[in-house]
Amino acid sequence: MKKSKVETAETRRRIISTASKLFMERGLGETGIAEVMVAAGLTQGGFYRHFESKEQLIAEANREANEELFRFYDEAVAGKGPLESMETIVSLYLYQSREDGTGKLCPLANLGSELYHSNDHIRTVAMEGYQRFTASFARMMGQMGIADNVSVSDAIVSTIVGAVTLSRLSVDEVISKNILDNAQTTVRTLLQATRMPLPA
Repeated sequence: MKKSKVETAETRRRIISTASKLFMERGLGETGIAEVMVAAGLTQGGFYRHFESKEQLIAEANREANEELFRFYDEAVAGKGPLESMETIVSLYLYQSREDGTGKLCPLANLGSELYHSNDHIRTVAMEGYQRFTASFARMMGQMGIADNVSVSDAIVSTIVGAVTLSRLSVDEVISKNILDNAQTTVRTLLQATRMPLPA
């Protein structure tokens, strides 16, 4: 009996969700199609009924990771004002962790070097996350009356993505933490420079 369209769509979603988690945890190159399918409770042979290539799966898994990330942030800032929301998101982003499972991982910071070597479609999807971040922060800063909100937003997103990327490279936990702490201070300084100081 053929699977219904609903079952097929659910299976596809399960593959994407599983791939998203594995790619974020282990990297794109270290995660094969067979590993994804086994983790999803499926056979490898069924992969090409849903996707044309691993590259298509990477793009869709990346988009799924971004959706999960922003759902997580939306829940975390529900009911908060723009200033508190920004501070909350910046802190959650900087201190995202593979180990403790308390937050969602960002593809830009965790897969950036691999995404750079991917095809144009994958890179475009990855940059959708960046654009969503900058637009979100710019909107919050606009609500706070910050005139140069778009440029400041770009600077903040670049700062936190770069900080998480560098902190991942360090084998010294003290240096890693210092990178993240300094990035958080830098974000405060950027906002203070626009005459909107963050609380201590």
